[in-house]
Amino acid sequence: MRKKLWQEVSEKLVAKITSGDWPVGSIIPGEIELAEQLSVSRDTVRKALDALVKAELVERRPHIGTRVKSKVQNGKFLHELSDIRAIDYYGNQFPRLIEATEDVLVTKELSEQLCLTENEPWVRFKNIRVADKNLNEPVVVTYVYVRKSMAYVAEEAKRHPRELIVSLIEGFLDIECAEVRQTFSAVAMSPDVAEHFNSKPGVPALKIVRCYLDREGNTITASESFHPAERFAFTVVNRKKHSFGFLS
Repeated sequence: MRKKLWQEVSEKLVAKITSGDWPVGSIIPGEIELAEQLSVSRDTVRKALDALVKAELVERRPHIGTRVKSKVQNGKFLHELSDIRAIDYYGNQFPRLIEATEDVLVTKELSEQLCLTENEPWVRFKNIRVADKNLNEPVVVTYVYVRKSMAYVAEEAKRHPRELIVSLIEGFLDIECAEVRQTFSAVAMSPDVAEHFNSKPGVPALKIVRCYLDREGNTITASESFHPAERFAFTVVNRKKHSFGFLS
């Protein structure tokens, strides 16, 4: 499914941020200047910037400009993720390498962890995101689960290394991911994950389980991601909605 022009522009802007060309706290060029640099209309630039604002990668203030908010530096990540598109932006920052693919019969335990249908055949493959400037430096190791009928998405993911698996499936099946359930937990790093980070098995790691659901609540895909504890920080911001306190 072909991307819209503003989406292509937004990816170019994200690349400027993640590469450090536009550091956190800096004011990026204005709409007119960006439109001239990228040879697109000002309206296209505005839509791309709106997407980055929704992802909370930047913030826009009248009479000041657009300021960079997210930080990616020295293997540490600080993000304020507020919606599904923000998750897309985070995942798309780093190219993907795909390793072993295997069939999985969903057990009761796996079903409860990943919102998968028990006793249904799924396929699991290892998905490694690596830093752009050093392909030998893993950022995250992820085990991705897709229905066996969608096993071919692994090959498509190799051809589109910056696309999220859920985005590829959305395009193939013409469905929309309406909800992402995320669970964060501290775990001991397993041997098969530790080897990618040149770490010892058992060192602290951050595990993130994500279940991507359609509007009917059916699981589109699910994943288990592992980050070395010393390389990842996750910030959640609660904003007061009214005078009676914070929403739960």
